[in-house]
Amino acid sequence: MHQRLSNYFGKQCTAFTANFVKVRECFDTDAIHDMRVAVKRIRAVLMLLEKLDPAFDAEKAEGELSRLFKLSGKMRDAQVQQQLIRKYESALNQDFSDFIHYLNRYEKKSIRRFTGYVEEHKVRDYTASLQQTADEIPGRKKGQAIGEAIINLVNELLEICGNLKSDQVHDENLHEIRRKLKQCNYLLSVFHRDDPALPRLSQTLKLLETANDLLGEWHDHVVGMELLRKFINNASKTQAELPVQYLTLAEAMAAHRHTLHLEVINLMEKQLGIL
Repeated sequence: MHQRLSNYFGKQCTAFTANFVKVRECFDTDAIHDMRVAVKRIRAVLMLLEKLDPAFDAEKAEGELSRLFKLSGKMRDAQVQQQLIRKYESALNQDFSDFIHYLNRYEKKSIRRFTGYVEEHKVRDYTASLQQTADEIPGRKKGQAIGEAIINLVNELLEICGNLKSDQVHDENLHEIRRKLKQCNYLLSVFHRDDPALPRLSQTLKLLETANDLLGEWHDHVVGMELLRKFINNASKTQAELPVQYLTLAEAMAAHRHTLHLEVINLMEKQLGIL
């Protein structure tokens, strides 16, 4: 298990570095997404290391990765929203070009902030020290202890999700559930999907992936509605009357967001067993 964890972590560090280079070169949508997924997987392992060694500070160890993740999130949001709004243009047969132009400007501004931060800090290797730590801490434990720590951490995260699920009004709760379900998925991915000691692992991973897909689409709508509100507020200062199609867009996005919310809760209760 120690070797599997080490290989998994090394793979994520390599993925981060390769995609970070691509992001710097052209700010490709897929590269930004893949870079951020690698950071999330790295974070999940750091959480595990903190469980294995309480003296280890996962948040401190993450260092500059945290800031990069936040800044790249703004770029990712702008790119995803442009794709999403084009889908709504087709579905509603409406023109939202003014809003897409607004999102394009938002993307360029986010790229400038990301580039400025990277050029100012000039970090050569964001993960080098982490790879050594990820080998050292698990190396002091038996393979069985590492596997048990993963299962215990996943169960702890699922329990927290169950407690958060009771409040379905506040978006921040579902945001946190989304984050923790992703962490469960990443941690369980360290195991072999067909591990005979974990007969339900493959099914659980599929359900987590389904839940995360729904939560990802829900999150895109939450972000989209927030950016749409900002666009509408800015437009109202310069235009006598806002084009009616943007109110239609807001209503359509709100309705779909609510549907996704209900689907996520239903999946958590009936299939993932999060009560």
